[in-house]
Amino acid sequence: MLYGMTEHALIIQQPSGAARQLVLLFHGFGASEEDLRPVGERLAAEYPHALVASLRAPHPTHFGAGYQWFSIEGIDDTKRVERVAAAMPLFVAAIRQWQRATGLGPEATVLVGFSQGAIMALEAATQAGDEVLAGRVVALAGRYAQLPAASPAGTTLFFVHGKADDVIHYGYTVEAAKHLVA
Repeated sequence: MLYGMTEHALIIQQPSGAARQLVLLFHGFGASEEDLRPVGERLAAEYPHALVASLRAPHPTHFGAGYQWFSIEGIDDTKRVERVAAAMPLFVAAIRQWQRATGLGPEATVLVGFSQGAIMALEAATQAGDEVLAGRVVALAGRYAQLPAASPAGTTLFFVHGKADDVIHYGYTVEAAKHLVA
């Protein structure tokens, strides 16, 4: 079994019949799959035919408890791009594995990321190129590691960010939205 299935995930909802939608949640730095349970439960209530799972990042943090998709130690814009790129193959493989396991394709897949998880989800959808990874990406208080040349084809992006965020400034979301619209 590859990374990302049940040993590294919290299944929030498994529909009684065949799932019609796959919703994968990706937590922020220093958190775990449990942290997005309330979001997952809310989505499960709204989408009863969805399989909703919250995935744990593969690496423990070096700053105490929790997990990370990539290290933020000594992070700057260049290192962020490099570290996201290094983490991407495992991240995309986990999404593809969930899609195969459920029999659901990209058009029925929703990626919901918070903070560092949002960075990974946005970058994954954008780096897929001509191949669509997910029909929808919801970025909660996230950003791109590097602004993309174009919007990901076949993927609808939703950006949600509060102005009081002191970890990832909301200006990154505004900048990304303006860039993608242009």
